[in-house]
Amino acid sequence: MKILIVGGGGIGERHLRCFLDTGQVQVSLCEAEEERVKALKEKYQLEETYIDFTTVPLAQYQGVVIATPAHLHIPMAMECARAGVPFLLEKPLAVNTEGVDELLELVEERGVVSGVAYVRRSLPSFKKLKELADSGIAGEIKMGRFNSSQDYRKYRPDYQQIYYAKAAEGGGCILDAASHFINLAQWYFGDAQDVVAMSDKLVFEGVEAEDSAMILIRFLDGSMVEVFCNQFQKPNTTEIELIGTRGNLKYITEGELHKIRFCKDDSNLWQELASYRVGRDTYYLAQAQDFLAAIRGEREFPTSLLEGKRTLMIALLAKKRGNNCEQ
Repeated sequence: MKILIVGGGGIGERHLRCFLDTGQVQVSLCEAEEERVKALKEKYQLEETYIDFTTVPLAQYQGVVIATPAHLHIPMAMECARAGVPFLLEKPLAVNTEGVDELLELVEERGVVSGVAYVRRSLPSFKKLKELADSGIAGEIKMGRFNSSQDYRKYRPDYQQIYYAKAAEGGGCILDAASHFINLAQWYFGDAQDVVAMSDKLVFEGVEAEDSAMILIRFLDGSMVEVFCNQFQKPNTTEIELIGTRGNLKYITEGELHKIRFCKDDSNLWQELASYRVGRDTYYLAQAQDFLAAIRGEREFPTSLLEGKRTLMIALLAKKRGNNCEQ
């Protein structure tokens, strides 16, 4: 199977590496910066390289991964859909709603395999949390708390030079980190009814959008969720708590260990239900396997374009209602 990665930045390189690590595909790259292409060719076995997406013979590929800044996602996806080539879009789906419905209609009309790369939905640990929530062990899940916070600058010291610094390219923590957890909340709780938010640029300099946000979502069944995110704190925190009528489920990370715990009474004793070791590439290798399986027709990709649209709508509403950044 021939796979094309479009975009050779940090996430694009990870896709490239993890698709190669499946041992099932040949990988080619499209990247506009020639020096970046040269560097990646020296590190990885690439079949073909391109510097201009408009020159790519899309029909030669069985799948395309679009890992460019988010404002380019819809036009590139439209080209893949017109060519009938399966595609995987990095999150978020887009930076606004322009062209989104047209893409969904074209994909439906042509029957093109597609998805949005909300990578956590490919991990067994997050699948297990959903399985436990659906099992009734905690009763009816009525509330949720999702915390995704870290010092983004440590992992992307070039943050002022990449998409993150520019609101028009999908910058800011809401469309970036927080949208992963908005998407998870939708997976666990269903369709949203309303959103309120506060967000601001509290610490970062040289960027146009927020580095911190608190988002409250009410779902159609009446349940309520908080999504908390900042990208300047020193601890790297991923925490989820699902609060039910019979107990609470909690998902925590301790380095590479991801644990699911359950507490059913006021003893505050938490029982460990599952534990997983998760490396930084584990997410993307699992997602690559999911995309290849979807191309082969073995199963649907975890996050559809429609679900990606619903996540985008919540994120955009949160940005609109919470924005207190300097313009």
